[in-house]
Amino acid sequence: MKVIIPAAGEGTRLRPHTITKPKPILPIAGSTIIDFIMKEVLELEDLEEVIFIVGYLKDKMIDYLTSKYKDVKLTFVEQKEFRGLAHAVSLTREHIKDDDKLFIILGDTIFKLNLSAIVAKNENALGVCEVDNPSRFGVALLDSNGVITKLIEKPKEPVSNLALTGMYNIVSSKELFDAIDYIIKNDIKTKNEYQLTDALEYMIQNGSIFKTFKLDGWYDCGEKNTMIETNRTIITHSILSKWVKDTAIIPPVFIEEDVKINRSVIGPYVHIGKNSNIENSILKNCIMFEEVNITNALMENCIISENAIYKGKTNSMDMGASINIEQN
Repeated sequence: MKVIIPAAGEGTRLRPHTITKPKPILPIAGSTIIDFIMKEVLELEDLEEVIFIVGYLKDKMIDYLTSKYKDVKLTFVEQKEFRGLAHAVSLTREHIKDDDKLFIILGDTIFKLNLSAIVAKNENALGVCEVDNPSRFGVALLDSNGVITKLIEKPKEPVSNLALTGMYNIVSSKELFDAIDYIIKNDIKTKNEYQLTDALEYMIQNGSIFKTFKLDGWYDCGEKNTMIETNRTIITHSILSKWVKDTAIIPPVFIEEDVKINRSVIGPYVHIGKNSNIENSILKNCIMFEEVNITNALMENCIISENAIYKGKTNSMDMGASINIEQN
């Protein structure tokens, strides 16, 4: 079993926070997006290799992953041109044997799922979740036996509410890469990109059997509001710092080591990164990266990037990395 994790994108919908960090290593709920993914991946019993497709800020991605995950084989493939997910997966071809089984997981998908149980069924299967707004996603149409009959990328009409979640179990890597080769050679694009959905649809129309599996939890980290909501949903209470004084803590919050907090109210649903300093402030439903300094502020529903400094009147805003705001 080899796992492919596409993680090359720029994360433009999360700017300014992705100006200095690739989206998969943004902090959330006491961890990072990619750490939540890797926790599940490493439970696969027959895991041979994890192949990351990197691009934007690739050195930061590679440094983070190689320093943290030393007990599993990691391979990095660069996507220099963003030509779609099918194109990204095609770049891993030289690392995949024809009989390899593959599990593909998008690098910004936090989920709850027993991966080993899915893989053990030894069948092509796509992760799905029922949604109210299927036009935002690729969707699956099923027959009465639960077999996928058709995949449609971001349908204009609500033909199905089973959204594809960015998780793909593939038992024949050769069939997948043959399908990707076909859509690229024939320039089959959706929204001007080579979509993995189109390659899978080609496989289905040529006889490959695909079923679905439903996720126990699927959490969106694609933009600010959904990332804050995901943090709110999955955060667990933990205070690692010893430097919290004269402060009211309203659980759940996650406070990393060497964070100094004085005369403040923290929580609920607040993540504060290491080496940060909070004073005379109220924080609620926020994600604070590392080495943030906040004084005299009311921050609610905010994301504050690393090394940002805010001093002055109470306010609530997003701040990019190393921004310094002082109000008199």
